[in-house]
Amino acid sequence: MKHIVILRQPFFDMVLSGEKTIESRWSMMKIAPYGKVAVGDELLLKETGKAVTAIAKVNKVVFYELTPQKVEEIRTKFGKQIGVDRFEDWESTYQKKYCTLIWVSDIRRIEPLSVPRSNGAGWIVLKV
Repeated sequence: MKHIVILRQPFFDMVLSGEKTIESRWSMMKIAPYGKVAVGDELLLKETGKAVTAIAKVNKVVFYELTPQKVEEIRTKFGKQIGVDRFEDWESTYQKKYCTLIWVSDIRRIEPLSVPRSNGAGWIVLKV
């Protein structure tokens, strides 16, 4: 399956540089990518407001139902790989109910690819 992943700065550049090796998505409801992304899927990486300019493969995925203790465990165990030191609102994750951790690999730049606007969505599952 393919997915469009919308990333804001500095996270987009961190993924491309290899500094950020785990993409995390936190939510109040079971929305994509929770339960929708799998090992081997292709991620089309898009910086907010721009075209898709990179792709990556999903190397590993873990889905969590959260408690404040589980959030703290994720931060402690995976914080550097997620880039939590760059989160402006890390405290808000304690209120979330679901988390998806996605290990990315084989990241490479591609020619810009225009895609329809996401209308505020941060993740789009493509039906291909």
